[in-house]
Amino acid sequence: MGAKTMNMILAIAVAVFMLHGTDAAEYTVGDDLGWTIPPGGAATYASWAAEHSLVVFDILAFNFAVGEQDLAFVTKEDFDACNTAEPLAVFQEPVKLRFGYEGTYYMTCTFAGHCAKGQKIALYFAPSGGSPSPSPAASQSQSQSADDAAAVKFVSKKEYGFKKLMPVTMKSL
Repeated sequence: MGAKTMNMILAIAVAVFMLHGTDAAEYTVGDDLGWTIPPGGAATYASWAAEHSLVVFDILAFNFAVGEQDLAFVTKEDFDACNTAEPLAVFQEPVKLRFGYEGTYYMTCTFAGHCAKGQKIALYFAPSGGSPSPSPAASQSQSQSADDAAAVKFVSKKEYGFKKLMPVTMKSL
């Protein structure tokens, strides 16, 4: 084989390896517990977040009982204060989301008392290059990534970068 052929084969092998390395992982938030008031308070979801190194394009499933829980995206300030009066987005049915931008996302439940009892989580998504996951207080820069043509993009006040993968009911903002 000539040098050009070897270089071409090597280039294809590297490209295949890089594509394989960018596969999105899928996680269920809270594992078997799902998205609910955790028995261990806020530490339960904080531990879950610390155990998972999330990267851009990973998929998170939020499983919960319809009418007993919901999932709300909020600002850091509202997250810290457990203020759910003006969420950025609310999902009233279980949902799978693909996160398309680097940064920290803040989620809670809008049902009375749920946030205060620990049903909230801050998750950092590192660039898809595989950087380790820093604490939620880390940098919140957002770099744009390729869009997933099959997903619906939600925007509110500014680009937040999460995409719906399954049909859900969305509360008016």
